[in-house]
Amino acid sequence: MKPIHFILGTALFFSGATVFADYRVEQEIGKGLLGEINQIAIGVDDTLCVLEDNGKVTIFNSDGSLASTLDTGMKNTDAIATTPDGRIHIFSTLTKTKKVKVGARMRTVHIPIGVDYATFDASGKKLKTIKLKNLKSAKAARIVGDKLVVADLTARTLVIMDAETGEETGRIKKGLRLCCGIFDFCEGPNQTIAVSNLGAFKLQQFDLEGNLLLEFGKRGRGIDDFQGCCNPVSAAYLPDHRIVTVEKDPTRIKIYDANGKNAQQIKGVEELVKGCEFIPISVDQKGNIYLANTKGHVVKCVLQ
Repeated sequence: MKPIHFILGTALFFSGATVFADYRVEQEIGKGLLGEINQIAIGVDDTLCVLEDNGKVTIFNSDGSLASTLDTGMKNTDAIATTPDGRIHIFSTLTKTKKVKVGARMRTVHIPIGVDYATFDASGKKLKTIKLKNLKSAKAARIVGDKLVVADLTARTLVIMDAETGEETGRIKKGLRLCCGIFDFCEGPNQTIAVSNLGAFKLQQFDLEGNLLLEFGKRGRGIDDFQGCCNPVSAAYLPDHRIVTVEKDPTRIKIYDANGKNAQQIKGVEELVKGCEFIPISVDQKGNIYLANTKGHVVKCVLQ
């Protein structure tokens, strides 16, 4: 009986073992040059565009060297989007102040009331500004085909608009369970979007009419599950349609197949944040993965 027990025990052990993905950490980008990072995006020629809260955009070449910087003159900038024509789109959340009583003290709080949307060309020249009055805030944004999609954290809604005019064409809200001040999504294949529904422990893919196409994930400690108080915080699609998901506390970067199955973990990614904080992600055309440490650098992972 002992040999049988040994074989069964070994099988159980290996069935629960972590399978590692075909990626490795290559370099850290921007150390000493960046402040607190709010979002990242991939620009033309696989440049990396890094957005800070003060409206500064730092652009790095694909080898990690500094290319240029752009001072947008905007504040409270959480969202950035790029387009193949080299344009950079920045979103600023507008606020008003209000006095509120907390215990025995009065405090001043900033209440989101709208969004300014500005477009810049590759040289940094401002091309246009639109006030998006149908939004309260902008936590993430993507231009998908002829649509502009913005994550409005205040309204807890994905708002879909005409990219040129800002006219609203639809909303996705039902079933979104957000927490920790995090609300992110990514572009998927065939002009779809995928929401990191972290409070529900799911990644959910929708078309631009709001129809649910795919969802996967549940709370748990297994490699296919999402851990902690709420995850995933962000996600991105690889060129071959595999899906990268990002978990915080502790940091865990995984790659699923196109159907959200058979997760593999990227080995060697150190803890990027502490506690319930956002971890931005972008993927370039070659399939390189960029993960932002909100305190000042970006980790690049490449195929082995």
